[in-house]
Amino acid sequence: MPNDEAPSESAVEDQLRQARQALSDAEGARNAELSDAVVINRLYYACFHAAQAALYDRGHDPTTHGGVLTLFGSEIVTEGDASRTDGRFLNDLGELRQQADYGYGTIDENVDALHSRTQQLVSDMEALCTLSD
Repeated sequence: MPNDEAPSESAVEDQLRQARQALSDAEGARNAELSDAVVINRLYYACFHAAQAALYDRGHDPTTHGGVLTLFGSEIVTEGDASRTDGRFLNDLGELRQQADYGYGTIDENVDALHSRTQQLVSDMEALCTLSD
């Protein structure tokens, strides 16, 4: 349910800016041949900020990573503004980010495919925020 004090339009723009910056950071890390863990971290944050922008745009103000993931599913995916595949991707990328950041298990992912999928999600969330203006 939306908060009484919904995030401002500038908060939406700030989250979209952070999403684009994290995506750019991921590209730079990939080009610099940094570890997949670094790239995955930045890809996750690109999606996280894009999802948060979409939530802010709809008047929601999640305060935790878990809150963003949960509300994205219940408010964006369930409403049909993003696909179930998008919701699953965001959750899976969150798990990969945890694995990458905390070093448990082997990361055996196609990072280029993750990057492409992240670009699409960020672009879709930007368009979604623009449409609801």
